[in-house]
Amino acid sequence: MKSRRLVLAAALAVLAGLAAYWYWSPFLAVRQLQTAAQEGDAETFNAHVDYPKVRESLKGQFSALVTRKLGTQDSGNPFAALGSLIGLGLVNQLVDAMVRPETVMAAMKNGHLAKPAPAPAPAPQPGGEAPLASTVTPPSSPQAPEKKARWAIDRQGANRMTAYAVDPAKPDEPNSERLGLVFERSGFVDWKLTELRMPASTFGK
Repeated sequence: MKSRRLVLAAALAVLAGLAAYWYWSPFLAVRQLQTAAQEGDAETFNAHVDYPKVRESLKGQFSALVTRKLGTQDSGNPFAALGSLIGLGLVNQLVDAMVRPETVMAAMKNGHLAKPAPAPAPAPQPGGEAPLASTVTPPSSPQAPEKKARWAIDRQGANRMTAYAVDPAKPDEPNSERLGLVFERSGFVDWKLTELRMPASTFGK
């Protein structure tokens, strides 16, 4: 009888541990991706990102903006449909170029989409004089340290959650004005990033 009780107690302890691990798995997933981004571990990071779904989520947001802007500016224009098609084509190209592992990792690390890297300084002219632009920023200028993002988790049921980037300077900012990373459960305790939600102010009114 005593041995059965011990077995039952051990089984309950294991189940409790699994339940706790299952419950906290979203928070662990966000921490794991943030650590991978900080350390530049692209292999670990990419294993938890569904890039096709992330691209589609952004294309939907920007396409809705293009359709709304073109529709309100000149709804009677017979070329409005053509303009919409051109605009949507540009959106697709923009998002395809934007959603790359390095930019998504930067978003996870800093709490916002990475800006394009600055263009290199122009080469010296044949006469030997360096162009004026190359002397604007001294090589020794210190770079601002990167800030590690803090994420607030909003769970939507058992299989979905959204991590919102919290700006320390605006702790009371609504989630609609924060970058949102949507995760979906993939397996028992694994999660994948499937959507990237831009702040509402990105699209204006």
